[in-house]
Amino acid sequence: MLIQFREEFAVPIDVLYGYFRTPLDWCRLYGMFGPVADLGDGWYSVTLKNFPFPLVAKISIVDPNRLVHWKFRGFWRGEGEVRFTQSKGEVIVEGYEDISVRWLNFFSPLVEKLYLERGFKKIWKFGWRRIRKLENSSQESSVKV
Repeated sequence: MLIQFREEFAVPIDVLYGYFRTPLDWCRLYGMFGPVADLGDGWYSVTLKNFPFPLVAKISIVDPNRLVHWKFRGFWRGEGEVRFTQSKGEVIVEGYEDISVRWLNFFSPLVEKLYLERGFKKIWKFGWRRIRKLENSSQESSVKV
């Protein structure tokens, strides 16, 4: 399943980048994760609530405050990426997550559509809402000053 996104935020770019630096940071953004285990060599096992198998992910490319790219292994296969650009005082976060179930082969798209896609999209929406709250609270505090 391919999930693509493009979001704009009035939050400093380094704050947004901080949510994606490593799979350990993803928990701060999404909140739908359980414990994260360091598997060594940059790989992390990230427990997803309501999913039977953890994400096993590794950050493969990092360009601080510009790009984070990761890949999956284990039960899941695929990759994802976020890119950060500054435009007219806002930070644009765009990218994708292309993830599928490794062992289902040609059945994977059907299982993803019926059982997984909604959950993954919900995780991303939750993260964007969390950033919007951060964005709103920083705007409110700047008005009070």
